[in-house]
Amino acid sequence: MCIMVKKALLPLLCLLGLLSSCQLPKENTQTPGQPGVLYTEAAQTVSVRLTAAGIGKPAGTGTPEPHQSGETSSPAPSETLTIPTFTPQGSVNETPIPCDQIRFVKDVTIPDEMDLEPGESFTKTWRLENAGSCPWTIGYLLYFDSGDLMGGPTSQDLTSETILPGETIDVSVDLVAPDETGSYQGYWKLRNVKGEGFGIGAYSKPFWVKINVVEGAGMMFDFNTQADEAAWGSGTTPVDYIDLGGEILNFDDPGAPGDPYVALLDQQFLEGGRISGVLLAAYPPQGEDKYIIGRFPNYKVNGGDLLFGRVGLTTNSNGKCGKGNVTYRIVLMMGGDPATRTTLWEWDEVCDSKMKSFEIDLDDYAGETVQFFLVVISNNNSDDNLAVWDSLSIHR
Repeated sequence: MCIMVKKALLPLLCLLGLLSSCQLPKENTQTPGQPGVLYTEAAQTVSVRLTAAGIGKPAGTGTPEPHQSGETSSPAPSETLTIPTFTPQGSVNETPIPCDQIRFVKDVTIPDEMDLEPGESFTKTWRLENAGSCPWTIGYLLYFDSGDLMGGPTSQDLTSETILPGETIDVSVDLVAPDETGSYQGYWKLRNVKGEGFGIGAYSKPFWVKINVVEGAGMMFDFNTQADEAAWGSGTTPVDYIDLGGEILNFDDPGAPGDPYVALLDQQFLEGGRISGVLLAAYPPQGEDKYIIGRFPNYKVNGGDLLFGRVGLTTNSNGKCGKGNVTYRIVLMMGGDPATRTTLWEWDEVCDSKMKSFEIDLDDYAGETVQFFLVVISNNNSDDNLAVWDSLSIHR
C-alpha cells in the first residue's frame, strides 16, 4: 500500500515542481503604449463622438478584441464623418420693413439753388416712392416740417388714390419766393392717418425745396401766359410748320365735341392721381396721325436758360385715362429760318398712370432769337387722347 501511495504522489509532485519553475504572466500586462490599448482607446473615442452627434453604432458591429502582445499591426484608421446640416429659410435677424417710409426719387421741378425773382410764384414737385409696407391712402398729408414756408400751406392732402408699396407719386406744393433776396430752404414730410410724421429712409429725413432769390432771374417765359398769343392749327402728318396744318384753331374755343382745341384748364385729374393747377391742354383731332400745333412768339435765349415741364393725359375722377396714346414734340427755330428747325425733345405717352417730366438746357442757343413749336400727334383713333402740358416754362 505504501508503494501505491508513492506511485500516486509522484506525478503530483512533478506537476508542482513544474508550476514553481514557470513564470506565469501577471494580469493587465499590456502597457499604455501597446497597440491593443491604442486600438481600444481609439474605438472608445469614436464611440463617444458618434454618441455626442446623436448617431448610434452601425448594426452588427461589436467591440473589437484587443491585439495579442506579439502583434505589430497598426490601429484601424478613423473615418471622417459628414454630419448633415439644416439651414432655415430666411434670416432670424432680418429687419422688418417699417409701415411708412419714403425713398426720394428726384426733383421734378425747381432743382436746388434755382434762381427766382422776388415774389415769384412757383410750383415745387418731388417724385417720391412708397418704400414702406403700408399703402398711402386718402387721409395721408404733405406737411411743412421746418425752415422757410415761402407762402405755402402748413399741410395739404397727399393723394386721392392709393399708392401701394413700391409705387411712386409726384407731390406738388404751390409756393411764392420771398420778397428779399437771399437763399431759402423749406423742409417737408408726410403724415399718415394716425397723425404720425415720416420721411426719407430709416432716419425719417425730410425732403426740401431750396431756392435763391435774386434780381433779374426767375421765370423768363411762361407758355401758359403766352398761349393766347401763339398761332394754333391742326392737320395730318407730316407736320406742317409753315401753314400749321392748314386748319387754323382759335385759342380757348372748344367747338363741337370731338373737335380739336387748345385752352388753359384748371383742376384737372392727371395720371398718377394728382389734381392740376392751371395747365395748357392741347387736344388733337380724333384719328391716327392727326395733330395739333402751336407757334409761340419770339424769345431771346440767355445763358443759363432751362426749358422744363411735364406732359401726360387727363383722366376721369377715378384715374382712368382709357386708350390715350400721343406723341409730344418741342421744336425750335432760329431767326424765322425754316432751315434751322431743330427738335429739342420728343416723347411717346400712353395711359400708364405716370406723368413725364423733362428739362432742356438752352445754353447752345444763348443770344439767339427763337420761336418754339409745340406739337401733339395722335397715335391711334381713340377719343382718349386728352393731352396736357403742365408747368411748361423757361427759367434762368
